Amino acid sequence: MTEAVKRRSRAARVARALLGDRPIAILAIVSPTILAVALDWVLRPRSLADFPPREILNYTGSTLAAAGFVGGPLWLVSRLFLVEGKRRGLARAGLVAFFGLVFLPFAFFAYGGQAAYYRVFHAYMGRDTVRLGIALRGTVGAWLSAWGGRVALMALVGLAITLVVAFLVRRAAPALKAAWPIVPVLGFVGAAFCFWIDFVESRSLQAAPPDTCFLHSAVTALRMRVTKHTGPTKGVSLRTPTPLPPLAPASHRPNVVVIVTESVRADAICSSPSTCVSRFLDPVAKDRVSLGKLTSQASGTFSACVMLWTGLPPDVDFHTAHRAPVLWELAKGVGYGTAYITSQNLRYDDLAAFVQRAGIDEQASAVDFGDTRDPHLGAPDERATERALAYVRGVPEGTPYFALVHLSNTHWPYRIDPALQPNAPHSEDPFGDVDALHNHYRNSVLMQERTVAEFLRELRAMPRWDDTVVIFLSDHGEQFREHGGLYHLNNVFDEELRVPGWLVAGDRALTTEQRAALASYAQRRTYSQDVQATIVDLLGLFDARASFPHADLVTGRSLLRTRLPDPEVVVSTTSGVWEDDDPNYGVARGELLLVGTLHHPWWCFDARTDPGQRAVLAATDCVGLLEIAQKRFAGVRVPPP
Repeated sequence: MTEAVKRRSRAARVARALLGDRPIAILAIVSPTILAVALDWVLRPRSLADFPPREILNYTGSTLAAAGFVGGPLWLVSRLFLVEGKRRGLARAGLVAFFGLVFLPFAFFAYGGQAAYYRVFHAYMGRDTVRLGIALRGTVGAWLSAWGGRVALMALVGLAITLVVAFLVRRAAPALKAAWPIVPVLGFVGAAFCFWIDFVESRSLQAAPPDTCFLHSAVTALRMRVTKHTGPTKGVSLRTPTPLPPLAPASHRPNVVVIVTESVRADAICSSPSTCVSRFLDPVAKDRVSLGKLTSQASGTFSACVMLWTGLPPDVDFHTAHRAPVLWELAKGVGYGTAYITSQNLRYDDLAAFVQRAGIDEQASAVDFGDTRDPHLGAPDERATERALAYVRGVPEGTPYFALVHLSNTHWPYRIDPALQPNAPHSEDPFGDVDALHNHYRNSVLMQERTVAEFLRELRAMPRWDDTVVIFLSDHGEQFREHGGLYHLNNVFDEELRVPGWLVAGDRALTTEQRAALASYAQRRTYSQDVQATIVDLLGLFDARASFPHADLVTGRSLLRTRLPDPEVVVSTTSGVWEDDDPNYGVARGELLLVGTLHHPWWCFDARTDPGQRAVLAATDCVGLLEIAQKRFAGVRVPPP
């Protein structure tokens, strides 16, 4: 026998030991993953076809992880089909237990459940869905009860998948009998490790089939329990809003459009045409009025948006954030048509679920617009503004509308128009010159400013403009090494919290008194909760606010009423709906800011004498704020001064 023949013979023995007599039989073992990928192509073919190369790699890896996690146990269980003699009954009992108690529940959620979830939310159950759903409702049963009649269909689909897989595994068992169990064991262990350490993408573009997304969520829930994660529950899930009291419509109900942009700092857009120049806004909105020195109370999108929608401060708990009424519900309660049009990716961390029960008549997001090639950028903003204009044109005469237009393209990596880059030198490289990166960001903001101006031009040309109010603001700012970091969710200093904010209105939309009140805030600090209160006032509900659920927490000032003294407000990088890895907490009043973290005591900063907020003062120099901070963050291990 030649050496080549011997090598081929050894290779054949090794292959047989690893893969059995007919390696093609492994396709039956991984049939659950194959079925999941097929289901994925049925539910979202356009999204899958548009995945960029990076997400294709993520999808491939996530698919292999699911194949190992599910296929490994199936391969091992397949041996029970071959047991004969006295142990046959015990083997059959084991098969019934595995397929009935393990695989069937998995199939119930991973196939029927994911299909039902996707039809409602245009997203799959992802990393935290199971954990947060159970946390909000207490038990799996209570969570499932929120799904209504879909549960029966999910059960039928799960049962059908279980029977098909059991049949295929039984057919494949003889061909795999000769294989050692090393491949299924290693496949399962490797896949379990990937799920355990979050090495699976099920949060942004969800570059994973539905079974992988569910497994990631289930393993995360288990990991949190096993590791005894004792911190407060944070994240977003399907809301259970507390019922509103009866609401009486106001005699005057102007149309209200709120434009919320992403990661735009105050110095990137001109909010007050009396003090600065805007290339695109000035020709169409020279009459805009600033919302004061607007300051977000959080430097992350989830926290900032939930504050704007509910009026709650960032330190409220997870359950309260999911029960408080949102702006669309209030508007709906007094006869407004409502819309949420966004280029944001609502697949990210179940944001779609949070706005599902929000009283929204028309909703469209990046999933509907397509071209969502980067999970951070979302879909092109102009598709959102075009859709918003189409919605406004379709609202019946006599029905006021409340539309929130949520933009996305100014998030890193900052979408730009190559023909519109006046800020130079510019670079996309975050590791290079920070000034060039900042210029790249400014060019992105300028492109979005042009989109907003075109939207306003169209809106102002409509017959109903005279009774329409438009409010523009950003969710939070963006840092370019002012305090050592990049982007946002680093701290609560002005580069990440100070945002643009302005209002423009038709002649009949506001009274003379309201316009004068707004102007009085021009040089004063205003906050996220104030903008929410102002919108509530425009809807005609400010005087009824005390009757709303959780009214004691909704303390913002309407900027359309007589100016009140500077309030003490809470700011934070973490909240009931977002858990920051290195949280920063603070209390602000006017130009004073008290900041504390897990690593240093409370520090005071005074922007009147130190606009860059670099000179650390004693906590007692922030008069009256330290007591509030220690009370509001009593449950947080922040060192005393």
